[in-house]
Amino acid sequence: MKIDQLTFTRFIAAIGIVIFHFGKGTYPFNTGFLFVLLNNFNVAVSYFFCLSGFVMIVAYHHGDKRIDIKNYYINRFAKIYPIYLLALCGMLFFVSPIIFQRLLSEIFLVQSMIPGHLLSYNLPDWSLSVEMFFYLLFPFLYNRFYLKNSLTKLCFAIIAIWLLSQIACYFLSIHLSTLSDLSRNFIFYSPVIHLNEFLTGNLLGFIYLKFLHKRYFKTDYAMIIFFALAGVTCLLLPLIKSYGLKLPVNLHNGLLVIIFAPFILFLSLNKGYIASFFSKPVFIYLGEISYCIYILQYPVYIWCCHLFHVSNPSIFLGLSILILIAIAALVYSFIELPAKQIVRKYLKKINN
Repeated sequence: MKIDQLTFTRFIAAIGIVIFHFGKGTYPFNTGFLFVLLNNFNVAVSYFFCLSGFVMIVAYHHGDKRIDIKNYYINRFAKIYPIYLLALCGMLFFVSPIIFQRLLSEIFLVQSMIPGHLLSYNLPDWSLSVEMFFYLLFPFLYNRFYLKNSLTKLCFAIIAIWLLSQIACYFLSIHLSTLSDLSRNFIFYSPVIHLNEFLTGNLLGFIYLKFLHKRYFKTDYAMIIFFALAGVTCLLLPLIKSYGLKLPVNLHNGLLVIIFAPFILFLSLNKGYIASFFSKPVFIYLGEISYCIYILQYPVYIWCCHLFHVSNPSIFLGLSILILIAIAALVYSFIELPAKQIVRKYLKKINN
């Protein structure tokens, strides 16, 4: 099942993260509300984790049918690894010396589980390591837990996990300044810490399937009310910053699921003008290439720094983003799509 109106949100999140990494000091992203918003846009990674959990349920839930683990792993591997490896190779041209142990951890996608090996070469790929942990875990969760319990039990279990994780993150955040770099890396990047976001997405997927054929939330009203409430929440951020108030909370580890979850649910169920607008072919295409945009952002930016000498940082940022989108489109067409076709043919052959 494909939910077109959600696809474009992946592109928005990916571009926002690119600007978070490279454009916070450039105009107009270094002024006013845009600066406050983009200075915290790393939380979009949490959105990706929640959306990933949602998509896994929507894609793989077929009544009482169990997930074929072998086919599932082959599909997931083909989806992320070829482009992941391409991006890593693109960064190695600019790394010296190359530390074999760290490189090995990135090749095997385990760097998020080794705090000392985080953020070594292609910096954003830590989140793919976290995703790989979720992908490895998901079929066992689904076959042995989700299929054997009611939605009510799943709600209680997953909400309890989310609450406990937020309480733990709150107390860890209070003492963040006293912790070592390795401990801070664990708090921000460990798949165990981010698991609550993926599980919440799983729960959201079951709720979506329950409401799919009902009339609730089909119109634009639910989305308009949500956008209004979310807008007020976002407008409070500059006010909080202006008074120098610092809340001892970590927005990066699942707290914003309370915003992401209703957004994903309402938009996926929407059948009004908002869904129609988000489902335009050009937006769907941009969403489809968003993974390439995300994972290639660092190598493309570094290559642009070496190849182009533009004195105006705003113009350079815009140029590098356009080049990134163009390269992502090429990689999507000539690597990601062919890899999917090869996997489909292989699975069809072994399953016949």
